[in-house]
Amino acid sequence: MASSTTGLTDTPGGARVPAAVAQQLIGTYKNEEGWFPDKTRAVWFSLASIIDIQALINENGGDGARIYFGKYPSDMDVPGTPDPLYKGKVTLVFIPTLTAADGSHQDLFPPTAASATALGDGGGSGYDHGGLCPPNCGQIPPPVNP
Repeated sequence: MASSTTGLTDTPGGARVPAAVAQQLIGTYKNEEGWFPDKTRAVWFSLASIIDIQALINENGGDGARIYFGKYPSDMDVPGTPDPLYKGKVTLVFIPTLTAADGSHQDLFPPTAASATALGDGGGSGYDHGGLCPPNCGQIPPPVNP
């Protein structure tokens, strides 16, 4: 069924959108939530990372991923963090999912540890450490204001 707002066919789990729609969504977020100099506003993943995320899903027997907002602790190092400036910044964490018989998407492992201090292997893998903006923004064109 086509969406009344975009004219695109709705598909479970997402769909491509025209550049104008993407710019409108980003612009609305910027206008309503603000782009503060010290707050994460984008996370970049290379094509190699996207392929690795797909491999992670396949290795865990999944058929999709849920993307959680996460935050690097301000007071401790997280193993593998690529930049010390990431402390206290919001990030994205991909968790493999599997579609259940009822059509819901079940995380293949809990997204939060039973103990907030446990950083070891909790039985499963997620994917993190994309390039945060800021500090690594490069030349991001500003979104078109809605």
